[in-house]
Amino acid sequence: MRRSIAAIRSHQYGPKSCAARAHETDAVVSAGAQRKHRILKTLRCFEDSHGRETSFARRHRRARRRRRRACGRRAYLLGGWQYTSNDAPTLSLPGTAVPTAGGAATAGATPNGANNVYFARAFVQFAGFTAGKAVSVFDFFDTARYSLQTNFAYQDLGINTFNYTAQLGNGWSAGLGIEDGTFYARPIKDLNAAPPAGVIAGFGTIFPILAAGGPTNSPWNNAGLLVPDIAGNVRVDQPWGAAQIMGALHDDRARYYSATANGVISGVAHPADVWGWAAGAGLRVNLPLPGDSFDVQAQYCRGWSGRCIINSSSRLADQTFGLVNGGTIGLAWVDNAFMANSAVTGATQLQLPVAWNIYAGIQHYWVPNLRTSLYGGYVNYRAESSAVDALVCAPNRFGPGCADWAAWQIGSRTLWNPVRSLDVGVDVQYTALSKTAFDGGTVTFAPTGAAPTSFRVGTTGVVSALLRIQQNFYP
Repeated sequence: MRRSIAAIRSHQYGPKSCAARAHETDAVVSAGAQRKHRILKTLRCFEDSHGRETSFARRHRRARRRRRRACGRRAYLLGGWQYTSNDAPTLSLPGTAVPTAGGAATAGATPNGANNVYFARAFVQFAGFTAGKAVSVFDFFDTARYSLQTNFAYQDLGINTFNYTAQLGNGWSAGLGIEDGTFYARPIKDLNAAPPAGVIAGFGTIFPILAAGGPTNSPWNNAGLLVPDIAGNVRVDQPWGAAQIMGALHDDRARYYSATANGVISGVAHPADVWGWAAGAGLRVNLPLPGDSFDVQAQYCRGWSGRCIINSSSRLADQTFGLVNGGTIGLAWVDNAFMANSAVTGATQLQLPVAWNIYAGIQHYWVPNLRTSLYGGYVNYRAESSAVDALVCAPNRFGPGCADWAAWQIGSRTLWNPVRSLDVGVDVQYTALSKTAFDGGTVTFAPTGAAPTSFRVGTTGVVSALLRIQQNFYP
């Protein structure tokens, strides 16, 4: 066989015709291998009967030239358009809506609609480098494989990054990159900042959902970006699946103290920068049946809560849960750090909270165009701040750790492809706030022009369901 192939190769551009080369090759191969070599001869027939280059040969030669020029290069773009409206049916407060100009919910206001064009991916790759909006080297769990809904451990969001991945051989690789430091940034809270208008002392009348400050009654106090995020991983991909360990660093930088006390002048002094960090590990197993898979991932974050808890795609947004079920509401916020300068606390440095999660999913194909997944996870957030205990919990008659919370989710998605380019999916998910921040308190909503509505703060859960019909035009 080696001899016959060599004969074909040696005569690719020689004077012999295709028929002559076919006869020559058939003479040196067994009858059982003739069919294979006839296919090879057809593919390698670069000349016509007069010895001239065929059109196939010209296309082949040009394609090889293009491939050589583009070797190692790749570009990718993924975007979309979205329209959202926060009219009355989408709000928890009946008869209210957010005005077009924005602001708090108001009775009888004209609903506010928004058009949004977005790019989920826009990057180029060359020789191991990736530049643009792409998946972070820290990410592993493929949420979209198992769920149509956004959950608190959602990955694969896309982030502005410049990274390099080195292929180490035998399926092993290592990646290192710098990333947009604002994307996963969450607020640094100055607990001395003045509360927003309308907040009265005592948690019973606080208005934490629509007020700008959240549970600590203050807006964010983050300073400008100075150092990008740094992320890296070590990964192995094998026929059985994949595994990864990852780590990342985030620079927590605060603006000046807002209060003058303890020999510290507001607007002059500020706490020192602190590195927030995140670490994680993930495993994917390809199950015996075609297409079936199992994924599990765990993450631990300190001073970088947004890496462990995806509460919003908006930068510096800290509201995470406001789950309403009957007369009960469950509350949760996600912040990166806390600071204060008061007689009770002194001038603190940045105090970093801790967050961790574990998430898993399994998928089974019933037939090639019908599959079902089961997924779920748990997340835990602890403020671990003496300043929060002294200036937020104690004045509102709560014990230490009043801003801590925990939640879990479980869901199932079924996806059907009646034709190759059409997805019809149903996803049902249950989210439980098993430990709420400020448990036992009362919150009162008082939007302009509407009667106040009070809720008891406690553990609660909600069911969410989604039907999605998606036409895929490419590929």
